[in-house]
Amino acid sequence: MFFSKQNAMPLSFSEIRTPRLILRELNPQVVRHLFNNHTGPEIFHMLGCGSEQDFQAIRDRYWLNFVDNTRLSFRTWLLIDPKTRGLIGDCSFHSWWVRNKYAETGYGIWEESYRGKGLMTEALERVLQLGFREMKLQRVEAFVVPDNKASIRILQNFGFRREGFLRRRFNNEGRMEHTLAFSLLPEEFENRNRQMDIRQFVDAFETNALPPAAWTHEAHLSVGLWYILEYGLDIALCKIRPGIIVYNLAAGGENTPDGGYHETLTVFWMRVLSLFVHQYGRSRRYDSVRQALLNSPYSDKNLPFQYYTKEVLLSARARGQWVEPGLKPLSGPLEP
Repeated sequence: MFFSKQNAMPLSFSEIRTPRLILRELNPQVVRHLFNNHTGPEIFHMLGCGSEQDFQAIRDRYWLNFVDNTRLSFRTWLLIDPKTRGLIGDCSFHSWWVRNKYAETGYGIWEESYRGKGLMTEALERVLQLGFREMKLQRVEAFVVPDNKASIRILQNFGFRREGFLRRRFNNEGRMEHTLAFSLLPEEFENRNRQMDIRQFVDAFETNALPPAAWTHEAHLSVGLWYILEYGLDIALCKIRPGIIVYNLAAGGENTPDGGYHETLTVFWMRVLSLFVHQYGRSRRYDSVRQALLNSPYSDKNLPFQYYTKEVLLSARARGQWVEPGLKPLSGPLEP
């Protein structure tokens, strides 16, 4: 909390946290208070700006272009590194048409060293949740220049649909750029994991673009099953092992003797999936095989404890290397 020198009124930033970020909110009320009651250096400090360039970007976007009326508003979240408390980017609804219940989203990582780590996916996941669930938006729009492949991939991973090609829509330092138009509806956002093509889902996993909240037990099984069907057990293991290790790190986790990647569980579940495919058959479509898997005892989250004691399964040895089941052999068909 900060205090204005002029009127001693407190200024509180609303903040939310994701696994690796602090999202500090700016809205019309906060921006008005900031620029009416504080000096440039004070605002620089309050916002966690690491450079004059960061401060000028915020000033230009949220003060010089400040809009506050009953029809059009905005909500934006500055992305703060919780370790350094430094500003690294933003994620926003920078044009929020209140009456018509839609908004345009925009986002960017300003610090080069923070790019390619899945942070924007993590932030946008939370911002979209707020937009659809709290702000009750019925449509979110996004406009991207055609060669921004990373941004397009993020939108596609959240289920945004491309709606068109807009000529000369964006002024980039005096040069008019074409843009692609995307949109997302609330039901598409809520159902995105079920609707996402498995190849898109696997690609999001392999590029660390999959939101941490989406990496569920069901998601583990879905990706593992796709690898088994595509490559067979041996190659599938070679793909999913490093995939999980890298994804854990990109999502802010650690791979240690006490947490993160678990070799025995990974091999166990891949062998279970291989047994299921052998029983159910490879000839059917992926969707039907996956649905049959999720409706079978092969998908039970507690299945490993039929084969291992809790003490063994939670040990550092089992996490670091493959340990054969001690309670009974792993072979099919499995019992309910």
